[in-house]
Amino acid sequence: MKTRYQLLIIAFVAAALGGIGYALHYNGYESGKFDDNQAWNIKWAERDGKDLLELAGRQEQERTEEQRRQNEINQVTADAQTQLDKARLDAAHAEHSADQLQLTITNIRRQLAASETSKLSSAATAGAARATATDMFAQLLIESDKAAGEYAAAADRARIAGLACERSYDAVVNHAE
Repeated sequence: MKTRYQLLIIAFVAAALGGIGYALHYNGYESGKFDDNQAWNIKWAERDGKDLLELAGRQEQERTEEQRRQNEINQVTADAQTQLDKARLDAAHAEHSADQLQLTITNIRRQLAASETSKLSSAATAGAARATATDMFAQLLIESDKAAGEYAAAADRARIAGLACERSYDAVVNHAE
């Protein structure tokens, strides 16, 4: 019986030692796994921090570039508006000159009509034909001058808008390269 208890005690001590060994091994394994995970977590956190700093830097660069482009486009728009205002002023001066020309032509037509009606009737008939032709050419000149002014104003507006568009495009594209 003594041997039986001895065997039982030996089995119990062996089981206890095995359990303690397993517990030590498991605890060491888990500790190593935790340390390894913690090291990777630190590396990932550092990498994420660098990524965030890089992202913030790129966003700041993009914002700065966007503001520069917008400022250039605003300047181009302001310059185009100034040119349009100047073109409108020039068109107003041209229209005033055209009005003066039309007034002069109208006065010449009246003088011609008055001088032609005072002549003899046979000469008056020939003069009336000349006066009518002169009248017609004067009216044609007045209308063509008015149309030319309108075409010039439209061409000025289109040219200014086209140049402003080109400058805006160049401001955005040339700095982006």
